[in-house]
Amino acid sequence: MSRKVSIQTLADQLGLSKYAVSRALSGKTGVSESTRARVLELARALGYRQNTPGSASPPASPNPTNFAEPPFVLICMNQLNRGEPHYWQRVLSGIISGCNEQGWHHVIVSPSLDMPDKHIAPEKAIAPHLDWTSCAGIIVMGAFPHTVLQQLVQTGRPMILVDHQEPLLNCDTISHDNLEAGITAARYLMSKQCRRIGLITDDGRAASFAQRKIGIELALNHFHTEASEAVSFKTWNVAYENGRWVDKLAAAIERLPVEERPDAWIGANDDIALQWMHRLQQMGISVPGHCLVIGIDNVYTAATSSPPLTTVHLCKEELGQRAVEALQRRIERPGTPKETVMLSTTLIPRESA
Repeated sequence: MSRKVSIQTLADQLGLSKYAVSRALSGKTGVSESTRARVLELARALGYRQNTPGSASPPASPNPTNFAEPPFVLICMNQLNRGEPHYWQRVLSGIISGCNEQGWHHVIVSPSLDMPDKHIAPEKAIAPHLDWTSCAGIIVMGAFPHTVLQQLVQTGRPMILVDHQEPLLNCDTISHDNLEAGITAARYLMSKQCRRIGLITDDGRAASFAQRKIGIELALNHFHTEASEAVSFKTWNVAYENGRWVDKLAAAIERLPVEERPDAWIGANDDIALQWMHRLQQMGISVPGHCLVIGIDNVYTAATSSPPLTTVHLCKEELGQRAVEALQRRIERPGTPKETVMLSTTLIPRESA
């Protein structure tokens, strides 16, 4: 058997990183079983021989994935989302579960949203207390300013964006199909003969809200080409984080003639839909007697509200787990084109619609 076959030889022929090949050969976690099988098959075919005790070890790779044991994943989470239990905490739970399955540790940080200091190394600016030689990669949860994302990219670690897209960065993205969620909600309401649909959203809060709105508009435009009946659509843009939006919207609706009020409402997320449904009932507007209400997310409280909220289900834990799978793939195949993975959505009909 030739002794000239190296880990680098195997990595080059398979299109993998040296890190992935090394872990596959040593039987360690961090690579999929299919990848391990490919590595072992090629190693046998080429006559690769692992170093025996006393033989010289291969030189350390400068690749940042050649980290010390055990590796960890850096999870970047906006400080505003850290206490949110219905969505982001469930996504985080999925990420942590995925890391555990891979045998990876995890570290959660909330990077500063201020402009980065160009004179400080990005690793020191983001998390100066960490030993970055053990960092396998970065998972970014939600929206961050472009300057922060650039700083994260400059660390040289593979990075996965969760529920946020940044076309100018060469990063894999895992998100829900928010366009589909909007289309699903609108089509369902139109199937219930609703012809005056109102959307409550916050345009500046999240890209997912904007995508859901576009999906609703696409569904309505398609309906107009197929039917002679007109469907009116109006968007109420509210300051979602400010709890006073409910009172302001209620005052605006009470000023409208009854025949101009929406006969169906879509909340950009379940929390908006639940707050508004409660306020409608306080105003003497029955749900679903006088109008229908639908949300998007399928949070736990949607099933226990009165009436239970019709919603579009988003796979939150699965979203986090898929982010870890995407990171694993990026580590194993660092030179492959970036991917955008969309998880499909499902309608959950309940009594509110």
